[in-house]
Amino acid sequence: MRHLTALLTTASLLAASLTAAAPAHADRPATPPADAGPPTSLGDIAVVPLDDRPFPAMTPVEMAAIGGHSALTPETDLLGEFFDHGDADAVGDWWAATAPEADASVLALPMLAYGGLVASRTCATDLATARERLQVVEEVAAANPDQPIYAFDVIQRLTIAPTSGYPGMYSGPVRQWAELMDQVENLGREDLRAEYEEVAAEIPEEIKSDYLCARERNHQINQDMIHLAAAGTIDVLVLGQDDASEFGPHRAEKEALAALIAELGVEDRVKIYPGADVLGALLTAKLVVERLDVQPSVAVEWSRTPGEDWVAPYQDIPYADLVDEYIATLGAEHAPAAESDVLLMANTAGAGSLDPFVDRIHEAVARGRLVAVGDDAVAGVVDPELRNLLAPRIDLARLGGWSGWNVGISLSQAVVRAAFLEASRQAPLLAGDADTQGAPVLDARQALLLESATAHQRLLVQELVHTDLYRNHVRTAVRNYAVAEGDDPQHFTTAFEGANALATDRTAALATPWFAEEFTGTPVRLGSDGTTERTAVVASLDSLDLHLGWPRYQELDVFPEITLTEGEAAAPVAVAVLPASSEIRPETEVSLDLAAVLRNDTAATREVEVTVAAPQGWTTAEPSTVSLDPFEVRELAAEVTTAALAPEQPATVEVVVTPASGEPTSATSTVMAVWRNVALASNGATVAASGSWSRYTPDLAIDGNTTSTGSRWLTEATPPHWLEVTFAAPETIDAVQLHQYAGYLLHDYTISAEVDGQWQVVNEVTANSEVTPLHRFDPVEATAIRLDVTATADGRVRLYEVEVTCRSC
Repeated sequence: MRHLTALLTTASLLAASLTAAAPAHADRPATPPADAGPPTSLGDIAVVPLDDRPFPAMTPVEMAAIGGHSALTPETDLLGEFFDHGDADAVGDWWAATAPEADASVLALPMLAYGGLVASRTCATDLATARERLQVVEEVAAANPDQPIYAFDVIQRLTIAPTSGYPGMYSGPVRQWAELMDQVENLGREDLRAEYEEVAAEIPEEIKSDYLCARERNHQINQDMIHLAAAGTIDVLVLGQDDASEFGPHRAEKEALAALIAELGVEDRVKIYPGADVLGALLTAKLVVERLDVQPSVAVEWSRTPGEDWVAPYQDIPYADLVDEYIATLGAEHAPAAESDVLLMANTAGAGSLDPFVDRIHEAVARGRLVAVGDDAVAGVVDPELRNLLAPRIDLARLGGWSGWNVGISLSQAVVRAAFLEASRQAPLLAGDADTQGAPVLDARQALLLESATAHQRLLVQELVHTDLYRNHVRTAVRNYAVAEGDDPQHFTTAFEGANALATDRTAALATPWFAEEFTGTPVRLGSDGTTERTAVVASLDSLDLHLGWPRYQELDVFPEITLTEGEAAAPVAVAVLPASSEIRPETEVSLDLAAVLRNDTAATREVEVTVAAPQGWTTAEPSTVSLDPFEVRELAAEVTTAALAPEQPATVEVVVTPASGEPTSATSTVMAVWRNVALASNGATVAASGSWSRYTPDLAIDGNTTSTGSRWLTEATPPHWLEVTFAAPETIDAVQLHQYAGYLLHDYTISAEVDGQWQVVNEVTANSEVTPLHRFDPVEATAIRLDVTATADGRVRLYEVEVTCRSC
C-alpha cells in the first residue's frame, strides 16, 4: 500500500495511538488489567441509528467491525418500524448509559429528537419536546468531555412517503407544490403563481400544515445543532439533504444554514451535502479511520459522464463535489490512480459504452488493487448493465465495496479496509507482547484480522443481495403481488405474509448459487498479526436470514453468516488476460496485444508454468516458467497471432497457470471479428435529427451502446421523424443495422445515403418485425446516411443505435 500517512510510533498497537486519537474516559484505565487477557477489538463506538433498516442500522456496525472496532447499538425494538416511530426517550436513555463505556459516539439526531427518519417528516413531536430530548447530547458531552461525538441531522425531503393511508394521492402534488413554493415565494417567479396556487388548492390543509410545521421545526433543530458544534459539544456535524432537487424549501434552508455555519466559523466541522441513510456509516468510518491513525489515498474515475458534469438522481450538487465531500469527511486524500490505496470507480449515467469503464475495473482488480464501485447511475439499484458486463470478469468478493445507488457506503468500506490493513502492517494490532505473552496475544490479533475480513465480505453480500438480486430481480414481483391482493405495496396491511414469503424465497434461490460463483474459494488478505502476513479463503455461506424489514416492498433485510478459513486458496496464483475482449477485422491475420497478469495470493514464493492456448491455426508463444515472490503481481506478454476469422465469429484465447503445488487456474480473452462502424461518434461521426424527447437525444444513437435504456434516441409522437449521421470522411458502405427497443419497433422507414452531395435511397422497409434488422445494399461511397421513419408502434421513435459498415470491402 502506498501513500498512507502512518503516525504510529510505537510497536504496541494502537494502545497509545488510539488513546491519542480518542482518549478513554478519564476514570477508565487506558488498557485492560493484565489478567483480563488481550482485548478483542480496538475500541467501542456507541451508535444511535437513524432507524431499524439494515442500511442505517447495520451498515455502521459492519463498518466498525471492518475497522477492528465494536459498535454498541440499542435494542432494535426501541428503534420503531416505519410509521411506528422509535422510542426517542428510551434511545436517549440507552445512549446516556452506554456512552461512558464507549470510546466515541455516532448519533442520528432524528432518532433522538423524533424517533427516526420517517418520524422527522411529521409534526407529531413539537419543537419544545425535540429540544428537551436533545439535551441528552449536552449532558453526555459534559459527563464525558474526552469522548468524541460525531452527529448528523437531515434537511427534510421535498415530499412525503407515498402510501394509500397518508398522504394518499397527494405525494406527487406535495413535491410539485414545494418546488413551486420556492420559485414563487423565494425567487419571485410571479409567472408561476397561478400554477402554484392551483396545486396548493388540491392538497388538504392538514397535509400542508403538518408538512410546513415539520420543516420549520427541523430547520430550527438543525440551527440548534450547529450552535452545539460551535460550542464544542458536537465534534463533527453533517446535515444531510434527503431527496433534494434544484428548487424547493430545502434550497433556502440550506442557504440559511450555510450562512450560520460561516457566521459561527465552524466550516471545518459542520458540513452540508446530500445523503441521509448513508451518514451513520460514513461517520462511523470516519471515526475508525481516525482511530487507526492512517490516511488512505483515493483516486476517482468516472464511467460515462464526468462527475463534474453530472448530478445524481434526487441530488442538487455535481456528483464530483459529493464524492469530494465524502473523501474529505473520511479523512482520506486524493492521489493519482496509479498510486492510490483505494480506486473509486464511480458509475454515472449518460451516453456512451460502459465497456472501457469495465475494462479498467477488471484490470485494477486483476492487479490486486482495492476497488470500490460507486454505483449511482440508476436510482435505487445496481446498474444492471454494469453488473452484466463486470460479473463475468471478476470475483465480486475481491472488490473493496459495491452498493447500488450509493457511493458513500462503497467508498467508506474500501477506505476503512485500506486503513485497517495498513495499520496492521505499521504496528501490531491490540496491546501485548507476543514474545512474552505468547499464544493469547497472537490468537487475539489473528481473530481480529479474520473478523475484519469476514465483516467486509458480509457487507458486500448484504449490499449486493439487497440492491441487485432483490431490487433488480424480485422486487417488481413483490409489488405486483401486493397490488393483485388489493393491498398498498408502499404500506402492506393484509398482504405482508405472502409478500414476505415471495421476497425471501425468490431472493434466497438467487443468492445461493450467486454466492458460490462470486465468493466461495476467493482468497482474502487479512493483514499482519505483528509477525506474519496472513491470508484466508471465503469458505461458505452458512446462513442467510432474509425478510422484508418494513411492511412495504422497497427494502429487503439481509443478514448473512459467512465463514472464512485461514490458509491458502486451492489455486494459489490468480491470472487475468487483458483486455478481456478485442475486435479484429474479419478474414485477416492479426498479432494480438494481450497480456497475462499473474498475482500470487500467498505469503510464499510460487513457481508456475504459463501456457497460452488458442484456436487451431493460430500461433502462440511456447510455455514459460515464472517465479513469483509473495503477493507479487507480474504482467507477461501473451503472444498470439490469429488466423482468418469469419465475420461475427468469436474465438477464445486462454492462459493457463499451473503451480508446482496447488490447482491450476486460467483466464480467457474473447476475440471477435467485426466490421468497422463508421457511424460511431468515437470514429468521428456526428448526428442531427428532427427532434427528441426529454434527455434521449440523437447523439445517444451513435455512442456505441446498444443495450442501455438510458442511451437511446427517443422522439415525441408527432412526425416527421428523421435522423442523419455524417461520417468523419467519405466511406464505402453497404450495410445499415438498427438496434431497436423491443415492443416498440420501427415499422416503415427509408434509408438513404448521401452520394456526391445527393441523397440516394438504398433501402425502403415496410412492416418490419425485427428488433435488430440488417439492411444490405450495393456498396456506395457516402458521406452520410439518413433514416426517415413513417410508421412506428405508437408514433414515437425509439432507437438504441445506428450501425453503418461495409461488409464486402
